[in-house]
Amino acid sequence: MALEIVSSKGRPPGSGKSLMAFKIGDRPHDIECEKALLASVLLSNDCLLEIQNFFEKSHLFLPAHQSIFEAMQSLSFKGVPVELTTLANYLKEHGLLDRVGGAEYLAQISQSPATSMHAAEYARFLSDLAWRRKLIEAGELCRGLALKAGETTEIAAEIEKTVFDATQEKKSSSVDKIGNLLHQTLKEIEFRSDNQGAMDVGCRTGLRDLDECLLGLRPGQLVVLAARPGMGKTSLASNIMVHAAMKQRKAVLFMSLEMTKEEVCERMISFVSGVDLHKIKTGKLGGEDFEELFYAAEQCEEAPLYVDDRSIVTPYDVLAQARKIKSLLQMEKKGIELGLVVVDYIQIMKSGSSFHENRSIEVAAITGGLKMIAKDLKVPVLALSQLNREVAKRGVEVKKPQLSDLKDSGAIEADADVVMFIHREQGPENDSRAPSEAEIIIAKHRAGPTKGVKVTWLGHLTKFSDHIAPAFMPQHNPENMGP
Repeated sequence: MALEIVSSKGRPPGSGKSLMAFKIGDRPHDIECEKALLASVLLSNDCLLEIQNFFEKSHLFLPAHQSIFEAMQSLSFKGVPVELTTLANYLKEHGLLDRVGGAEYLAQISQSPATSMHAAEYARFLSDLAWRRKLIEAGELCRGLALKAGETTEIAAEIEKTVFDATQEKKSSSVDKIGNLLHQTLKEIEFRSDNQGAMDVGCRTGLRDLDECLLGLRPGQLVVLAARPGMGKTSLASNIMVHAAMKQRKAVLFMSLEMTKEEVCERMISFVSGVDLHKIKTGKLGGEDFEELFYAAEQCEEAPLYVDDRSIVTPYDVLAQARKIKSLLQMEKKGIELGLVVVDYIQIMKSGSSFHENRSIEVAAITGGLKMIAKDLKVPVLALSQLNREVAKRGVEVKKPQLSDLKDSGAIEADADVVMFIHREQGPENDSRAPSEAEIIIAKHRAGPTKGVKVTWLGHLTKFSDHIAPAFMPQHNPENMGP
């Protein structure tokens, strides 16, 4: 029972600035508010339509009230007016009338001081109390999980998922008539027309032909970048991150499950400075190299790029870190917003649950979680993925990756808005660091064309550039690279 619920006169509990406090061990609830909501429906059946998008019977605390509300919904669905008589008859037919307190209790509810005008406010207040009960239940469940036998890392992942599920506020759906949407849509189209080529659409990759095809990585999209080992998927992701952070001034979260923060930093400074990554790693640097590195470091210092290099990551970790960064950016008030989340890579992520029957089902849960993050945060999520080994065994003429080559789960293809592959012809005698032609294959694109985009691989800088004709490619001398 609440210790205190303060509401202004003539207004329902929960409207305005209500103050609520509960005793330890209590389940937050308000019986009088539940009666008021049920009474509102009896006064005007239209109240059910008003609250149906966000209110469920489970939001009511008393089982009797849950049964009454469910009966009201059933009558309304059948087109029967929800009145005291029809409600009592329905409950009696289903053997529930005595369980809810009889016709006398229904009459008592109908006499509750309530107005149908406040039905939505009653419902939102009760939904909030139900959410609090859910939080308490999650806390109790987490305590039980922490005490059970098993691997601590797996238990921690289960607890994290439990807390995540409990802290998600239920989003209400809404329906709009197309006529109400047309005005804003036409304004957006007009804006695009007035700013052809100059507007900032999504998070750009920095590769001209790829951006022309994709129009950038868009908010809400799950973009999957897949390739065989050594093809440069992490390098391409790094290219996109650096371009987003330094050229577009968009904040980027990079969940690096394979590389350390230091390795990410080395790649970034090589990319920006143009100094060979191998020289940076071996220390074979000249005076000009240091000059370029220090200048690049100055450029990179303020880049809004955030790196998390923990070894085990779940979708809930990604969401938690992304929300933390969004909050940090809002507090800094510099006008920078989270513009991209990158995960490297799907196959070494965990789902956060130990109840999946096999790895394919777990991967499906992971990609579903990443797509949910993209929609929830309204940012593109770029997820790297491995390919099946079979792609390397095919003949040269069919060696280009296909959607069926995605490793572990067809759900990757199903959940992704865009699927891209990197293809480079690379024999064992070739120097993978030498400049060479490559192709980025857009194999799936919900909002546009699928095609192959030619680019150039600059292995000594671990970066991709716009396509350069072979005759004009920079020369690479491996003899100067040291052991």
